[in-house]
Amino acid sequence: LVYVAGLLSWGIGDAAGWTSLQKIAVASVVAFTVSETLEAVVFTPLRNRFAPAVLLSATIGAAVDSWLFLTLAFGSLAFFWGQFWGKTEMIVVGTIGSSIGFWVGEPIRLRLLARPQSGRVDSLGGAIFSAIAVLSVSWFLGLSLARVPSPALSTAIQRSAILRSLDALAPRPPAFLAQVQGIIAGVNFPSAFSGLEPTPSALPLPASVDTPGIRNAQAETLRVQGFGCGGIVFGSGFPVAPGLVLTNAHVVAGTHGTTVDSTGGASFGARVVLFDPERDVAILSVPRLAAPALPQATADSGTQGAAIGYPGGGNEKVSAAVVDGQVRAEGRDIYGQNLVVRSIWIAEADVQPGNSGGPLVNLNGDVVGVIFASSTSNQGRAFALTDAEVQPDIDAAQGQTQPVPVGPCAM
Repeated sequence: LVYVAGLLSWGIGDAAGWTSLQKIAVASVVAFTVSETLEAVVFTPLRNRFAPAVLLSATIGAAVDSWLFLTLAFGSLAFFWGQFWGKTEMIVVGTIGSSIGFWVGEPIRLRLLARPQSGRVDSLGGAIFSAIAVLSVSWFLGLSLARVPSPALSTAIQRSAILRSLDALAPRPPAFLAQVQGIIAGVNFPSAFSGLEPTPSALPLPASVDTPGIRNAQAETLRVQGFGCGGIVFGSGFPVAPGLVLTNAHVVAGTHGTTVDSTGGASFGARVVLFDPERDVAILSVPRLAAPALPQATADSGTQGAAIGYPGGGNEKVSAAVVDGQVRAEGRDIYGQNLVVRSIWIAEADVQPGNSGGPLVNLNGDVVGVIFASSTSNQGRAFALTDAEVQPDIDAAQGQTQPVPVGPCAM
């Protein structure tokens, strides 16, 4: 009944020409109203008599409803089928926790209500607790859905003043939330921030990126390829020293048979000689590569240039870019586990999976950063590690020739 109510309200909104965000909001309100009515009229009496059976049916129903609703909302059954078990686990655990809380709290509440003088204390305490619970759940769901593959919804969440205030006050979310975000987002970029993304004003892109310096950087940017993680993993990279190529750690994590391909079609075998999953940097030894290191430079807000890489592992692409600003970003490692702080550029640039590890260059073709993530709420916004951030790894890789472990798959 909850699902049918949400489906009908969604259909009405679709016929009325509402936006996806409006349809999601109305369908959620209608479904919640029906759910609460059923809870009050049907499930509360049944739960007191048949708690295990109701828990089991509610758990299965919640998992199925969540899956169906997300499929309906974002229109791709195949996309969400592969992530069904991740969502089911999240809903099942939440439902079990809610039921345990009810079983523990209901006897206490009944004892308080048996004493008339305790009624006011119970009401006041319940109101305070409910307010805290609503704000906490709003914050948790806001962070969980901040990378959802719906630009309208994710943008609304990122721009919410209430959620930003809660995010500023709350402690950093647990590590498993990063995995939940990855499941929901379904993108092959790590999250640059453990909370909500900053939202600087977008600066103007350069009118042209056809400069001698950018053409030179384009000629030296390489495609990185490895086997594993269920297929072929593609990324980008560029030379930082004779025979050394820098890329992202999440590009080579869990892979083998790494190669780098030049724009001229030449392919070279490569070994990972430095693997930094926290900073998201990997250095490859490519002895046969004779390309010189790309020059480095500093940048500032307003620095114009280009993002160069191989989106989707296809042809090389040069996208106009501009640096919006620099931040110290508190995020997580490529596995979504440990909290790390990185110095990054927020830039306007069109990047996609496959651009990871490619250079962010200025108009002179000097490298100012390394592309490693993109925003899901602001299309055309990318995040790049600053040169100062990756320099310690470049220094540590000098003279290294022995392969190092690359850990499990990051995606």
